[in-house]
Amino acid sequence: LQELGFPSSISLLVQNLIDGHDAYPSLDPVSSDIHLLNNDPECFLFDIEDSSGPVQGSSSMQLQIKKGKLYGREKQVSLITDAFCRVSSGKSEAFFIGGYSGSGKTMLVQSLTARVDASGGYVLTQKVDQMSKERPLLDVLSAFDNLCLLIRDQNSPRELQKVTKKIMHDFESDFSVLARLLPKISALFPRRNEKTTKDTSIERVMNLQNVCHTLQRFMRIVSSSQTPVMLFLDDLQWASSTSLKLIEALLSDTRGSSCFFFVGSYRDNEVHDGHPIFDLMSNLDSCGVISTKEHLCGLNQNDLNMMISESVCILPRLCESLSDIIFEKTE
Repeated sequence: LQELGFPSSISLLVQNLIDGHDAYPSLDPVSSDIHLLNNDPECFLFDIEDSSGPVQGSSSMQLQIKKGKLYGREKQVSLITDAFCRVSSGKSEAFFIGGYSGSGKTMLVQSLTARVDASGGYVLTQKVDQMSKERPLLDVLSAFDNLCLLIRDQNSPRELQKVTKKIMHDFESDFSVLARLLPKISALFPRRNEKTTKDTSIERVMNLQNVCHTLQRFMRIVSSSQTPVMLFLDDLQWASSTSLKLIEALLSDTRGSSCFFFVGSYRDNEVHDGHPIFDLMSNLDSCGVISTKEHLCGLNQNDLNMMISESVCILPRLCESLSDIIFEKTE
């Protein structure tokens, strides 16, 4: 068959059928293999080629990693998507994702960003680092500062005019306070001559209560069911208690109709019982704010086998012995 030009996968399937029960004890694995060949021909049907010809099965072939694909996280994808849908209907929610480094926390969140963009929402992403506790609020304020640019870039001139008019009407003489917190607000008012400087020690000139109040007012204007705001803080285990209190204030704001979706990921092996993350979770529960807590474990054997199968472009049943070894070594 290969001499006639058929892919090696077809030749192997026919050979296994001829071999009988040793390869295919029933019709179920036959059906499964044919289904994969039909649904993902680039991976399983066609031979991989480089400039020197077919390389499938060669020791020099490169892994075909599918960027952005999640394995074994269907439940979590459904949960975070449902949570965002509730936020889009006019509520604020929090979603916490724990797990070891490399368990797929960030990729899980990234699976939602396209949906947020398609809905007209704003996606804010900020990675917290070990120095964050030395500069309280800066990480969160940096994320909301970038929101000003998203508002400018994602709205039509007419929509942008409505937003800026609302901001000026609601803040009036307090606009300078907002500009001190979010210097990039000037991008929405190019004709306004307002000198703004980013103060990395904002707490020295404004107390936390004032910061919370100012951002709450801002969020009531820019977030709605048509433009929900999603904030993703990665490595939340390093966030300061002050930053988490600000997040709590935004989520529990009862005076506005903010559609705010907070997603925080953290390495749960690096947090202790008294960590501020758990205080935030508890306080949100007390305020009646819906919060979902998910823990990402390692992949089970079937999901790991499928990931390896698609990486080496070999049918899953032929990769089981390899994936079993990898599972045992990495469990």
